[in-house]
Amino acid sequence: MKLTDKLRRFAAEPKSAQTQEQTADLAFLQGQVVTNPFGSYYLIERTFALADRHGHLQLGQILEINPPNLALAAKDEAVNQFQLEQTLFFDTETTGLAGGTGTLAFLVGVGFISGDQFVVRQYLMRDYHEEAAMLYDIYRLVQDFTVLVSYNGKSFDWPLLKDRFILARFEPLCKRWVHLDLLYPARRLWRETLPDCSLHTIEQYVLKVVREQDIPGSEVPQRYFDFVRTKRGELLGDVIAHNRSDILSLAALMAQIDQIVARSAAELDSGALCSALAKLYLEHKQWDQAAEYLHQAVQLAESRASRLDSLSKLALIYRRQQRWEQATGIWRFLAEENGDIQSCEELAKYYEHVRKDFVKAKQAATSGLAMALSRDRRLVPAFEYRLKRLERKLLKQQALSS
Repeated sequence: MKLTDKLRRFAAEPKSAQTQEQTADLAFLQGQVVTNPFGSYYLIERTFALADRHGHLQLGQILEINPPNLALAAKDEAVNQFQLEQTLFFDTETTGLAGGTGTLAFLVGVGFISGDQFVVRQYLMRDYHEEAAMLYDIYRLVQDFTVLVSYNGKSFDWPLLKDRFILARFEPLCKRWVHLDLLYPARRLWRETLPDCSLHTIEQYVLKVVREQDIPGSEVPQRYFDFVRTKRGELLGDVIAHNRSDILSLAALMAQIDQIVARSAAELDSGALCSALAKLYLEHKQWDQAAEYLHQAVQLAESRASRLDSLSKLALIYRRQQRWEQATGIWRFLAEENGDIQSCEELAKYYEHVRKDFVKAKQAATSGLAMALSRDRRLVPAFEYRLKRLERKLLKQQALSS
């Protein structure tokens, strides 16, 4: 049966006693009851001026976003199609954190730009029988947009909603969305410096958002169960505020990621961020940009290990660009001052294959073998093989010169 036929039949049916029962007083949330052919649910809408701040950012800064910056951070070329007016931010509050067919999204928050305002809508089912009505209006809304923005939504929120659409017997979604899940670029930029990359942690350390009397996400399911059982509307106040703040954080975080990627290396004051951006450019084979950020990462390195790692990556870029003087300078420093086995191998390769200086190649390989014997014997056969080859080349060279 088509959805339109189902709706007409459903609208003609008398409502059951269950759907007519009294629900909790939610007037303090300043929302409204919405009715559609599937029943009713509760809708809360708030508008925010683009000059309003969330943390240290203005919401209006999302107007300045450059899609290629987001595409680079997300490692997803489809994000280049990003259009703000076609973008829907979304987050769910659910009856469980594990997912599966038994998990319901009892509250779905969405955000979008409308004129000169940022609109946050929150769809709430006041009891389990209101799920279909709530889902139906969300099902229709998402089809008005081409880009979805979430935090861990690719793995959790969006699959959950699609499963619930199917169980509600809505017609299959044929549209394909560009889905920007901000969890992944956040991890690429901050996983080396933050305790974790939960949205709460990102808010605290990156966005500078201060939540007062916030409810921990782990307590949200039980809060909803208690609300359904007791009909005490005040139980949901913190949950609604928590979800609304999540939506605002998605917009602020997207702007923050764009701004960081847009900065030149000289404008950054974090070695870890420079290193993270260099890695993104390396993965896109943009060698000059990667080298710029690695230079700054070396200068700003928070630890000896991170400095050496940046130097090693920088030398590999120079090798690819055949900037041998810079590359060998780094390899000699890493080998002689820091006992780096890989740098010994790179020097041996350079002197053997580029300079044809088999004496220096043998010296580098001998140093590498000594380090391998004491620290990583798995590398010993490769160095021994290289040394034997160099010995043969030296003998041949001596024979030709005599």
